[in-house]
Amino acid sequence: MATTRHDPGRDGPEVAGGVPLPAGWSSPLPARAAAAAKVSRSGLQVDGGCAYWLESRPAEGGRQVLVRWSPGSGCSDVSPPGVSIRSRAHEYGGGASWVAEGTLWYCDQDDQGIHRCEVGSAEPGPLLTPPDRGSTARRYADLRPLPGEAWVVAVEEEVDPRTGAAHRLVAVSGAAEVVGLTGAGGFVAAPRPSPDGRSLAWITWRHPDMSWDAAELWVAPLEADDTGRPRLGDGRRVAGGDGSSVGQPAWSADGSLLFMWDRDGWWQPYQVMGSRPPVRRCAAPAEFHAPDWVFGQATAAELGWGGIVARMGSDGADRLVVVGPGHDAAAREVVQPCIAIGGVAALGDGVVVLGTPPDAPAGVFFVPVAGGGEPVRVAGDPAGSPAGVRPARTVTVPGPGGPVHALIHRPLVPWRGRPGPPPLVVWAHGGPTGASGAGYDPIVVFLTTRGLTVAAVDYRGSAGYGRAYRQALAGEWGRADVDDCVAVAEALAAAGEVDGRRMAIRGTSAGGFTALAAMTRSTVFAGAVGWYPVTDLEHLAAETHDFEAHYLDGLVGPLPEARSRYRERSPAWNASKIAGAVLVLQGTDDAVVPPDQSRRFAEAVRAAGGRCQLHLFDGEGHGFRRSTTIEAALEAESAFYDDLFDIATGAG
Repeated sequence: MATTRHDPGRDGPEVAGGVPLPAGWSSPLPARAAAAAKVSRSGLQVDGGCAYWLESRPAEGGRQVLVRWSPGSGCSDVSPPGVSIRSRAHEYGGGASWVAEGTLWYCDQDDQGIHRCEVGSAEPGPLLTPPDRGSTARRYADLRPLPGEAWVVAVEEEVDPRTGAAHRLVAVSGAAEVVGLTGAGGFVAAPRPSPDGRSLAWITWRHPDMSWDAAELWVAPLEADDTGRPRLGDGRRVAGGDGSSVGQPAWSADGSLLFMWDRDGWWQPYQVMGSRPPVRRCAAPAEFHAPDWVFGQATAAELGWGGIVARMGSDGADRLVVVGPGHDAAAREVVQPCIAIGGVAALGDGVVVLGTPPDAPAGVFFVPVAGGGEPVRVAGDPAGSPAGVRPARTVTVPGPGGPVHALIHRPLVPWRGRPGPPPLVVWAHGGPTGASGAGYDPIVVFLTTRGLTVAAVDYRGSAGYGRAYRQALAGEWGRADVDDCVAVAEALAAAGEVDGRRMAIRGTSAGGFTALAAMTRSTVFAGAVGWYPVTDLEHLAAETHDFEAHYLDGLVGPLPEARSRYRERSPAWNASKIAGAVLVLQGTDDAVVPPDQSRRFAEAVRAAGGRCQLHLFDGEGHGFRRSTTIEAALEAESAFYDDLFDIATGAG
């Protein structure tokens, strides 16, 4: 099978040899519209009676723009024109901007340094951090200005290809001075100055743990030295250190510190005042936090009367709740339209929510909390949603390791206009410590409007079901996740909901690994699609970036002791076992899963006599950002299913 290379300068994809890709099924949601709808929003905050968030623009090559909304003025772009605000710290970034009293501090995607300007400025702010030196690169994230705006606190990641990466907290002044606040050992995140500027809270953890495995919350006095530069006094550990995970510290108006802690098996809200023991705010068996794949997660906010408003996740869906003051208070649900919530910020008598309804595209919503009033969508265009989109159905099926959770998206049209069970596409989410979102996803709709059922599986190891379920993948990646996906597919086929002869599996990143591994471990699926997938675990452990350098120690086992296990589970080492067809979509600038992984895998499959299409996208990294790339990838995937399920010829 030919390798396809996509040049961002061309109008459309072309297979080597000049043969155009098939058009695929017709649908009310063509690939171009689905790609344009893949707008992400993050970094929600409030300043001066306005809400701010970062918004990706696929049509502008994935540029990220700061947007402001106020109840009386609507939405407007307020970052400098032409600038893309994005951090690459930990490769996944996050926390790339913050607004304080009308001043914007931000990370520029091009130089990865910190800049400062007035909100709405027509010119980029000056670079305040040192430029890269030789092969050493510096990246910054999780910005928080100190009171008075003279300094901003941030995470600094310094990457030297010879010595590796180092992480520390720094303070950066508007006069372009950088002061180290912590040493360069371990990982640091979420630096949060207290409202009076006298204390700093932060999260820290060390290899081989990820922050969702074990992390600690620290607080230290924030002082000034003889020259007026900030420094930290002796700190103390507030929570963690016992193998539990802590995240999302936020100061309250009374000087107490709110944070999320999974000490009792769920990420629940805790609060601590001074040196007193932490108090749990809500005992609901649900997740108020999620794995910190990116910096700056904010899913809870304090209300003026002492309550907190928060996202609470359980059973594959999110709810917005208000938790009253005191110990183990009840959670009261707030009526709002979203079933997947990515950000929460209090504003006036309500709350701003970054979220996704079950049947309309993601957006920004203002939800009244006190008094009456209906939730209002303030950003995000729902007009592109095809009529008749149905909410996903939650199912739990028995698996070899216990119950397996999944979201079932039914097709919007009959497959090929025929009665009878439709084909199935199982969707394995990334991470693998991630989860399937229950909200509207244009790629899901792209598939269901072509007559396909989509089953998004929250296999063992997924977030959103408590610490025990999240840790159930330990040592079992490449086995338990695959077996759970197979269990869901077989259960749907046995119930007559899908055509058991026409089933495929897809995934992105770690989910792509699960999809390809399923082809070597099972014959249930006729084919698999991997977007920037992991194909060789041993090479991934040796080649990936520092943030995930020891992630596989827990998921598979430490090297070199577990080398045979790495090879046993890697698709690239078992290419001869693949009987079906495979499609791989890969960016050439991927620093998380290097593109050679996909190249070597495709060569191995072809050498074994198998069928593998490889599409390379120049200039794309881990997670496609350009609308032209997403469109071309969806067209290729559509054509792949067309051939796989014999739709083009009408066979079967």
